[in-house]
Amino acid sequence: MKLIPLGVGGAFTERFYHNNYIAEIGTKRLLIDAGTTLRESMKKAGYTYTDIDAVWISHLHFDHVGGLEELVMQRFWQFTDGQHTPGKTPVLVHEKIYPQLRKLLSAALDNQGRTVDDFCDFTIVSDKEVIDLEGLELQIFDTTDCHANGLVSSGLLINGPLGNVLFPSDVKDLRKANLLRFINEETLAIFQDTSFTFNGVHAQFKDVLAYYPKEYHHLIYAMHYNDNIEDYIPEMEKAGIQYVTERTAILLPLSPATPE
Repeated sequence: MKLIPLGVGGAFTERFYHNNYIAEIGTKRLLIDAGTTLRESMKKAGYTYTDIDAVWISHLHFDHVGGLEELVMQRFWQFTDGQHTPGKTPVLVHEKIYPQLRKLLSAALDNQGRTVDDFCDFTIVSDKEVIDLEGLELQIFDTTDCHANGLVSSGLLINGPLGNVLFPSDVKDLRKANLLRFINEETLAIFQDTSFTFNGVHAQFKDVLAYYPKEYHHLIYAMHYNDNIEDYIPEMEKAGIQYVTERTAILLPLSPATPE
């Protein structure tokens, strides 16, 4: 699997794009969240909306879902030789988030004789269900109230024959989210939102270090971080954690390489 950070910044970043990613899994491309900067971040990374095979939405803050309506509309309004060839977008979503996401999209898409179902093909899952994508198993788990009190949210665990990757998305209360239950000797990476100053809805750097045992620190990739990230590089280097940068791909060998 190859993970490409389209953006690495927080909701109010003035320097980076929003913290959205593309996971290239075999021949498929999974978009991880679709914030309001998606139009620019995808183009900058060399992708178009039609390059995406599926979308996972972790929660409904604008930096994670604000660009989804445009994406599904542009994929729907495709034309070949002057004929409308609509593309329906597969959307993966936790069962707790689905009603809110559907309502959000329906407000703009339920018109002119169409509904959101003409634009989106929803896969609605519970904590215990697994989605197979090119031989990898995707598990979407509930993190409601762990990012912000009263906010429904979710995280993603990707399992393969050779390892697993944890992508909790936005989390403030790490202990309540109980993320350690997903981590074992096969974990290759933990993509953790990390704030280097106090933040009411994101884990602070000191909290990340305190929650994860030291033997896991080298697996952590800080993301969704402050605009002045350079000021904190010495702290990260001392702690042994890494950080993602925009458009710098991360290779994660979750399955055996396919002979060319």
